[in-house]
Amino acid sequence: MNKKLKGIQDNADLETQTKLKNGVKVSSTTSYLPDDLADYVLSLKRNFDMAESILPDSLFKRPVFFGKEDFYYRLASELLSFGLAYQRVNLQPARLSKLAELFHKHRVWWKCDIQDIKRALDALCEHKVINHSSNGYLFEPLTLSKEIHDFLAFIANKINEFAEISLNDVYQVVPWVKTKIDSIIDLMVSNKICIYDKGDKKLFFPELEQGL
Repeated sequence: MNKKLKGIQDNADLETQTKLKNGVKVSSTTSYLPDDLADYVLSLKRNFDMAESILPDSLFKRPVFFGKEDFYYRLASELLSFGLAYQRVNLQPARLSKLAELFHKHRVWWKCDIQDIKRALDALCEHKVINHSSNGYLFEPLTLSKEIHDFLAFIANKINEFAEISLNDVYQVVPWVKTKIDSIIDLMVSNKICIYDKGDKKLFFPELEQGL
């Protein structure tokens, strides 16, 4: 179950839609499972308004003349999602070289080089969506990344065969004050890591259910 929860942590649609307007629309999901967790192989979601296989290659290739701005916008949106996933798994800022290496490994359909990636990341920094320091790119406060990471670890053994856990069980096993727990749950729900059933007062993790 812990391994499956790792896949939940890697679902990195986190804050992309709220931070970047008019980003890639969401209606279908493809999951990428990690080949080697020890090597931080990320399991990430791709969200499009149509199946990825029928999207034109031109969407992922830097134009020679026109449309460069749109290309870098799409790339920035993708990198924001990817970077949040990386940070929440590794609990550290992402250096450009490492981020580019993993991005090319797990986003093979993107035809871009490290300078394209840097340009898109720098645009995110310029608009104060992310931050950059000597340690690398920071996609959100590290304390928040660690809290989500820890929360999922706390509840790992309490999730049932239907990928559910009751809110009461969450309060029992997560050693935080109620307001902090509720805040993390709200964040996960808003970023589609889990679904909260208000009637039954249960959290449901769709990606776990698919893997059972």
